[in-house]
Amino acid sequence: MNRNSVARNVAFLGVMLALVFVFLLIETYLLSALLGNFTPAALTLPLAIAVSVTGDKRNMFVGGTLLGIASFILAIIIANPVFLNPLISIVPRFFIGIVAYFVCLGCKKLFSKSQNEFVKNVLPLSIAGIFGVLTNTVLVITMMTLFDAATLAAVFATIMSINFVAEVVLSAVLVPVFVKTINSVYKR
Repeated sequence: MNRNSVARNVAFLGVMLALVFVFLLIETYLLSALLGNFTPAALTLPLAIAVSVTGDKRNMFVGGTLLGIASFILAIIIANPVFLNPLISIVPRFFIGIVAYFVCLGCKKLFSKSQNEFVKNVLPLSIAGIFGVLTNTVLVITMMTLFDAATLAAVFATIMSINFVAEVVLSAVLVPVFVKTINSVYKR
């Protein structure tokens, strides 16, 4: 890897971390003001998943980890005791990109012979988005339960809440859009 590509990758990661953090702030403050307790990760999850499935396989570790770091930093700023624990805020998010990457890769192989452009290129990204959200929800809630940060009733309510449904739908729609945007910007 030459110096230019290393510098370009570092700049890309810096911009993505800043973007994830800004999206997280928007979700935390703006969406909570509008929706109350129902504040889905409408922008951060799709962006984290999109970063993970864009480019080569090294990126699969990046998107979720950036989201975890951003949520940990925000927890420090707003004193959120649950996400101050990096085993809740960072570790589960690390696996979002890994799962999304391999789901996307598998779907691309499965649909590779399709003549339909949507099925061949967009659908794998949407399915990866859905699995990324599932990974995030299951692992974060599991870690919250392990560390007594949530009761079983709260866990069940969170899984079945409108947040989860909104995150799944928005990720299925936004991951392909974010991937296309990231690819077009990164290629310049």
